[in-house]
Amino acid sequence: MNHPILTTRITAQGLVPLRTRARQVGELFGLDKMQCTRFITALSEIARNAVQYAGGGTVTFMLDTGTAAQPVQRLLGQVADKGPGIADLEGVLQGRLNARLQVPLGIVGSRRLVDSLDFEQPAAGGTVATLAMALNRHAPRLSPADVSRLVETLARRKPETPLEELEQQNREMMDTLQELRSQQEELKRADERKNQFLATLAHELRNPLGTLHMTLEIMRRHEYMPASQLAERREVMARQTEQLTRLVDDLLDVSRISLGKVELDRREADVNELVRQSLEMTQGAIQGKGHAVSFRPFEVALPVSVDVTRLKQVLCNLIHNAARYTPAGGAIEIRVRREEAFAIVDVVDNGIGIPADALPVVFGLFVQGGNAPDEQRGGLGVGLTLVKRLVEAHGGSVRADSAGSGQGSHFTVSLPLAGGANALPG
Repeated sequence: MNHPILTTRITAQGLVPLRTRARQVGELFGLDKMQCTRFITALSEIARNAVQYAGGGTVTFMLDTGTAAQPVQRLLGQVADKGPGIADLEGVLQGRLNARLQVPLGIVGSRRLVDSLDFEQPAAGGTVATLAMALNRHAPRLSPADVSRLVETLARRKPETPLEELEQQNREMMDTLQELRSQQEELKRADERKNQFLATLAHELRNPLGTLHMTLEIMRRHEYMPASQLAERREVMARQTEQLTRLVDDLLDVSRISLGKVELDRREADVNELVRQSLEMTQGAIQGKGHAVSFRPFEVALPVSVDVTRLKQVLCNLIHNAARYTPAGGAIEIRVRREEAFAIVDVVDNGIGIPADALPVVFGLFVQGGNAPDEQRGGLGVGLTLVKRLVEAHGGSVRADSAGSGQGSHFTVSLPLAGGANALPG
C-alpha cells in the first residue's frame, strides 16, 4: 500500500528546491547517507529530463509499506509529465544508441543508482517514472500514524537557498568520496582474504588427498598385506575422507545460509544440556592439549526453541576455537546464565586473544586468527561466520570480546527463551 507524502511541481527553476525536498524526505523516512545521495541524484536526473523534454511535471513522494509476501518498506519518488513520451523506451532502458548516436546515460545511470526504476507511458500521453529505494530491513515498520507525523514534520522544514543547497551538494560529494574510498579499502581487504582462503583451501585439501593417494598406492603395491595393516590403512583413509567431508560441509553450510536456504528444525531444548553435549563432542580437542575446563550451568533449565543439531554446531565451533587458540595446559570456562528473556552462553579462554583491529571483522568470511602461531592455524576461516549466521537465524546474537593479544577471548551467545520473559520465574 502506498501512502502519499508530498507532491511538488517540477520547473527549470525548481530543480534545486526539489533536491532539498528529496533530501528532507529521504532523511526523515530512514535512508542512510549513501542511499539518500543516490536517490536524490537519480530523482534529479529524471526530473531534469521532464523539464527538458516536457517542459516540467510533478514529483510525488510516497511510502510503500509492502505486502505480507513482500514486507520490505520502500521510499518512492514518482515523476510524471505530459510530454511526448519516450519513443524507444526499451532501447533507452538497455542503453542503446538513440537517433543522434548518443547513449541515454541519464536514465541508464539513474536506474543503477536506485533499487528499481520503472516507466509507464499512459494512453493519454506523457511519462510516469517511479524510482524506489528500500528502507533498512531492521528499521521499525512505519504505520499510517507515523507517516502522518513525519509529513507534518516535513511541512515545517524550511527550503534551503541555492547557496545552501550547493554547500550541501559539496558535503554530499565529499561524504560519497569518503564512502567510496572506504568501500575500495574493504574490497581490497576482501580480495586479500579471498586469496588467503584459496591458498588455505588448497593446503587443507592437499593434505588429506595426498594421504589418500599415498595410502592407495601402498595398498596397490602390497596387494597381499596382512589384515592388521589393511585395517590400519582403512582407518587412515576413513579419517582423511571425514576431514574432506567436513571441509566441504562447512563451505556448503556458508553458501546455504548466505542464500537463505537453511531450514531450521526447531524444537524446545535446555541450553544447559546442549552445552553438556557439545563439551562431550569436543573432548578430543580439549584433552589433546591438556586444557582445564570449567562448566557452570544455570541453576534451572533454560528452554529455547532451536534446531538442536545446528545449535550444537555453533557451540562446538566456539569450544573448538577456544581449544585451538589456547596454548597447551590453558583454561576454558563455559557459563550459562539468563538475562531477562534471553539465555546467555559465555565461552571464555586464556589463549592468544584477538587484536583490537581484528575484533570488528572476526566474524567475517575467510577471516582467521591473524596472530596465531602456525601450529594453531587450521580450517578455512568459515567457522565464526557460520556461528554468527546460525545464531542470527535463531533470532539471537553473538559477540566477541578480548583485551588484546595474549589476553584471551570471550564469546557471548544470546538466544531468546522459549516463551519469552515469562518462560521462567523471575
